[in-house]
Amino acid sequence: MTAAFVVAVCGPPGSGKSSVSRALAARLGNAPVIAYDAYERITAWPPARVAAWHAAGASYDAVPTPGLAEDLARLRHGEPVADRVGGGVLQARASAGGRRTIVFDTLLGRANAATGALVDHLVWLDLPPDLALVRKLRALLSAMPDAGALADYLAHYETLLRPTYAVQRDRVRPDADQILDATAPVESLAGAVAAAVAGSLQ
Repeated sequence: MTAAFVVAVCGPPGSGKSSVSRALAARLGNAPVIAYDAYERITAWPPARVAAWHAAGASYDAVPTPGLAEDLARLRHGEPVADRVGGGVLQARASAGGRRTIVFDTLLGRANAATGALVDHLVWLDLPPDLALVRKLRALLSAMPDAGALADYLAHYETLLRPTYAVQRDRVRPDADQILDATAPVESLAGAVAAAVAGSLQ
């Protein structure tokens, strides 16, 4: 059995990865979306530990994502896995072209060895840092209207978060197969990715 084709959608927080991933999955025959956010544990680290990780070189292989590489590999080979976001089960389905496809919503691109080796097409959603910040703040305010979460995010933005986003851009963007302007509408972005991979799904 041919392994499923994995399309990874990457970009800085606020670039619209999750929205584009869902729209792309719909265009690819309701492909499953496996999300880094459902597995990562680094956001549970205290700021001092994140700072130490960054100071030590910010290895993406050291980012804890227990079970992610294993679930992605199982999906690629036709096995069902638990859907940690919506509940139920994820299973790769045939696209319109015939080949099974998976959409991988991730921050790590190919910079993490375990999951990066499973990516067939990497998309980078390019967004200026100021717009990414505005979108992230808007999302925080929508999800958590109390000022505490927003204050905590801003307290760590300049010294901790901004440097990690710069590392992500430097490491992930150069390996992208496709770079798109994330200010474009979500459906337009999803359509551009679907068109780019269509030939590989025959």
